[in-house]
Amino acid sequence: MVTGKVEKIAKIEPSSVFMDGRPGQTLEALVKVTPSQKYPFKILGMQQKINTRIKAFLIKPGNGEKSWQIRVKAMSVRPDDLYDILTLKTDSPYAHELTIRVYASFIKKQDKKS
Repeated sequence: MVTGKVEKIAKIEPSSVFMDGRPGQTLEALVKVTPSQKYPFKILGMQQKINTRIKAFLIKPGNGEKSWQIRVKAMSVRPDDLYDILTLKTDSPYAHELTIRVYASFIKKQDKKS
């Protein structure tokens, strides 16, 4: 058996994205990816695996900033559950890829009964 402390190479907030709303709404979320000081890296690119109705945009850090941002948007005109996996390609020798799961749920509002 091997034991030891596991060190993270990045802080990802939130680590998974959960959005919910009504059909016709555009849902949005922001993910912040901050490389650890001990294991700095750059994000070389991002890929989406599954759903075309979830859009993700990678935003590079500004001057003096270390955190990358990912703006996530989802849209559906009907009740639906959407799912995708974002894969971040990095130049880190410790983690060539980071993954973020994205869930979006569009629920039709129930009519109130008298």
